[in-house]
Formats: sequence, structure tokens, C-alpha cells
Amino acid sequence: MISMLNCPTYSSSIAGKERSDGGTHVNAGSGATNMNVACNWSENIIDSWNNMVETATYVKQLLDPYPSLKEVVIPVGTTLTATLIAWVVMPKILRKFHKYAMQTPVSVFPVNISWDPVPYDKSFWGALEDPVRYLVTFIAFTQFGVMVAPTTIASQYLEPAWRGAVILSFVWFLHRWKTNVFARTLSGQILFGLDREKLLTLDKISSIGLILIGMVALAEACGVAVQSIVTVGGIGGVATAFAAKDILGNVFSGLSMQFSKPFSIGDTIKAGPVEGQVMEMGLTTTSLLSDEKFPVIVPNSFFSSEVIVNKSRAEYRAIVTKIPLHIESLSKIPQISDDVKSMLRSNSKVFLGTDAPYCFLSCIESSLAELSLGYNLKQMPKDELYSAQQDILLQTVHIIMNHGASLGSTMQDVLAK
Repeated sequence: MISMLNCPTYSSSIAGKERSDGGTHVNAGSGATNMNVACNWSENIIDSWNNMVETATYVKQLLDPYPSLKEVVIPVGTTLTATLIAWVVMPKILRKFHKYAMQTPVSVFPVNISWDPVPYDKSFWGALEDPVRYLVTFIAFTQFGVMVAPTTIASQYLEPAWRGAVILSFVWFLHRWKTNVFARTLSGQILFGLDREKLLTLDKISSIGLILIGMVALAEACGVAVQSIVTVGGIGGVATAFAAKDILGNVFSGLSMQFSKPFSIGDTIKAGPVEGQVMEMGLTTTSLLSDEKFPVIVPNSFFSSEVIVNKSRAEYRAIVTKIPLHIESLSKIPQISDDVKSMLRSNSKVFLGTDAPYCFLSCIESSLAELSLGYNLKQMPKDELYSAQQDILLQTVHIIMNHGASLGSTMQDVLAK
């Protein structure tokens, strides 16, 4: 007790020694405050324990002359006290723990991803409150039931019921804490390299895993031999898995896509004959919206056997256009080609990072000459892309007309006539 009372003085002296020996400044106020809080907590706990011991001794002396009353008052009083503590005192204690955890320099349960203080409702202690409350209440009511109707509620069922309640409360606590952690992470601006879709998938998988683990543990607590059931049902499980191989294939393909990320929601993709904008990615199916605005539901296993073209992730779009000219305009093609290339280089929507735009004479026939021009357009929405192509074609035709050349007809047009 003497060492506890000397805690603040000790911390202050240490802080002062560090300032005198070393040249660096040490903030002794925060260290002294933390030590004061710890010492106050220790003193409060010791005082509470001493009061409880004195009260228990006094109650025991009162009940010793009445053995029958002792058998009723002690169980009922203990149960009621535990219930009241769980509903009235425990939330205050948990809030104190949360406040103390937020004040410590190194917290076991860190703050939010955005480094803001975590509210109590979204913290570890807030997730613990309701499961412990209802667990204590359930144990109290079952204890009352055994005392009131001992013949109706068999004592051999009491322990499995309590074990099951403990397991359910623990799984409930883990689910609440997991939900709070994922909610804080998704609401933060920094996701540490993880995107929201992966986090949502992990949230769903962890929820399913917690439910399965809770069911197995609850069955074991109730005396059901899960291992024997699994062994006997092994053949049936193999048959069921074989019958559901398509569903399992879709699930595994969906999980693989969630982590490999060949495309994301909002991307425009093409896989075999299927093309459209990704609207939703599920565990078994992926929803697309076609160019005709029809919803398309695609099984996830389809993407594992097809080449996926993600048009939204391309930095640029390669455009190749062929323009036929009359054979009489052959001498003017070099100047036309130079002017077209200059026009393409000066266009702000043409991507010049990799390949330079080109324009050259690609084909000569008896009645026409074919001019080929190619360029890369920057990534842009579809309507802007079409407008940029149209603008470049109109400028090219304008250059051809300025040089006195005329557009020709292809062999297909001549044969059609």
C-alpha cells in the first residue's frame, strides 16, 4: 500500500531525472497523470474488496442462527446482485475501462483508422456489454427456475444450458466486435491497401464462419457428437458436394474474383459473347448491364474459362481509320499525310505517351488510293469518345478538301453499283 501511495511522487522524480541527465524534454505531466489514474484505480479496487469482505462477514453472522433462511437468502441475493451489477454497474465500469484505454499512450485496442477516438458504442467494451448482460440474466433466471420448480427443470440440463449460453454470448460478442471493426474501417479514408469490396467479402465470410463455429460449439455443449455425425455423413456429404458442384464452382470463382480483382463494380468488360457494365459482384453470380440496358446475370464460373477484356482499365483506346481517295489525288497524299499527323499531335484528346499517331498511304488500286490513319484516344466516357472520333474525321476530311483532293469509293461500293 505504501508503494501505491508513492506512485505519483516516483513517476515525477523519474521524469525530472530524465530532464536533468538528458538534453531532451520529457512531458512528465502525461506520465504522472497516467500513474495517478492507475493508482486511484488500485485504491478503489482494494477499498471495494475490503467493503465486500466486511459485508459478507456481517451477513454470515446474521444468517448463522437461521440455516433454512440461509439456503434461500444467499442464492437469491447473489443472483439478484449479479443481475443488478450486470444491468446497472457493469456498463459504467466498461465505460470507465474504455475511457482509460483511450487515454493510455499505447492502447491494446487501437483508435479508429482515421486516428479519431473510437466511440464507446463502436468499441471493444461496447460490443462486450449486451452479451454479458443477457448471459448473466439468463443464468439468473434459470437459477430462479431451479429454486422455484426443482422437479420441472432437471438439474442435469442446467449445466449444458449454461454452456450453450456462454458459447452464444461469446459468438455474439465476436460478431458485434467484428461488425464494429469493419464499419470503422469502411468509414475511414485509409484502408491500408484494401478496397471496400474485399472488406465486404471478408465481412460476409467471417460472419458465416462465426455462425458455423457457434453451431458446432453449441452442439458439442449440448452433448451432440458432431464428429460422429460428420464421419457417418461423409458419404452423403460427398454426394451432396458432387450434386452441388456447379454452385460450389460459382462460389469459389466468386471468391477468387474478389481477391484477384479482374474487374470492379462500374467497369465495362467483355468476356466471350457477354459484354456490359458490372453492376454487382456476388458470391455466385455477377450482374451486368448490356449496351441495350438489359440486365445480364452471369455465373461466376463462366469467367474462369473466358478471356476477360476490361475496357475501363485501359489508359487509351487505339483507333484505326481508312479513308479512300481518288487515284488522281495520289500526288497530294504526302502533304495531306503530314498535315493530318500534325493535327493529331495537337489534339488534346489524343494520347501521345506510347505510340505516335500515323497517317500513310496503305493501298493503291486502279481507281483509288487508301489513306490509313491511326491514333490513341485517352480514356473517357463513351459519348466523349465518339465525339472525339467524329471531330478527328471531320478535320481530316477538311484537310483533304483544302488540298484539292476528293474522296473515292472502295471496290465494294463500285461492285455494289
